[in-house]
Amino acid sequence: MFNQFGAFEQGFLLSQKAIDYLKEWNTEAEIASSISQTAQQVVEILVNVPGMTMAHSRDFQRATPFFALKDRTIVKIFINPAQVKHIFLADSNNKMIFGGYVGWIHTKNLDEAIENIKEEFS
Repeated sequence: MFNQFGAFEQGFLLSQKAIDYLKEWNTEAEIASSISQTAQQVVEILVNVPGMTMAHSRDFQRATPFFALKDRTIVKIFINPAQVKHIFLADSNNKMIFGGYVGWIHTKNLDEAIENIKEEFS
């Protein structure tokens, strides 16, 4: 018999770990309502990195703070299990400003952009 989840048989119970993972997977980050001029410039740099793709905000909470910009924007990095590098920008209230990632082939370009951002804006 099918239930609201489709293929699961009636009586099938997910473990608490699986439930927590699914909740985390579907939890979106709170998005910043304003953006500083510095953060705007950094976003412009990041969107122009070859291969940059918008990241899902669920990975924002998994990202680790890497450094802060002059305006207190936090640059956060997350590397997923497939070793794909994600970059996020957070405002001073830890709300997401930007999230993106590149495939392996463009990781060097992203690393160079991050280094340039660190030198110019922090």
